[in-house]
Amino acid sequence: MRHDALIDAIERQSEALRGVLLDVGPGVPVATCPGWTSNDILSHMAWAYGAATTGMDSPPDGPMPDFGQPPKDWDPALEAWDTARGKLLDRLNGIDPAATRAWVFSPAAARTAVFWLRVVAHETAVHRLDAEHARAGGETGGMLGSVSFDTELAMDGIEEYLTLLVPAFVPRRDPITIAGSVTYRATDTGRTWHVRVRPDAVPQVVDAAEPHERSASVTGGADAVYRALWGRPSNAVVTGDHELLDTLRSP
Repeated sequence: MRHDALIDAIERQSEALRGVLLDVGPGVPVATCPGWTSNDILSHMAWAYGAATTGMDSPPDGPMPDFGQPPKDWDPALEAWDTARGKLLDRLNGIDPAATRAWVFSPAAARTAVFWLRVVAHETAVHRLDAEHARAGGETGGMLGSVSFDTELAMDGIEEYLTLLVPAFVPRRDPITIAGSVTYRATDTGRTWHVRVRPDAVPQVVDAAEPHERSASVTGGADAVYRALWGRPSNAVVTGDHELLDTLRSP
């Protein structure tokens, strides 16, 4: 996805998310993030915007930066959100993301600002969806048709999740003890991703699934597969071995 299109997505999705959160108000439960309220989304995204700027300003080969923590109370968190979002967009609009070296948390990512550009775009989009669900009172059925992500953004999100985020978060969990393949199909683009799962290894995107082994699949439009990857309500068709799917569940 083009860098300017990703920056535009951050601007549009963050404006939409902010508007929904203000409509929802403080302390409202978020069913799609169990244990979270609207305050947590607001605080988390303020942190994410600040973390992205910090990551881009930190030595690519240095230790993990101190990303700090934003306030949890509504008004201070909203102020932190506005400040961090403004600084991030100013920074992104003033650099060539592909040429700007940055600290990143995924071992599979190039150490450039492109990594943070993609992370923030998709964090914002997914949590915008969470806020929309909170505004709907946790209802999921009607939400599937009322909010949709364009195909380009959804496709980039699927690719980012499987190739950059999975290598970052799967090794932190309990070791994988099963083997098999998970296939993701975006029916509106014809694109397919095969993910190989092996014991004690990081799942990898490969050219084809191995025949005659445990398998699972997630099939639907790019928007539906994108949501399903992040564990959000989706009309994607999920079949096969759910234990395999659990190895790739979102953090």
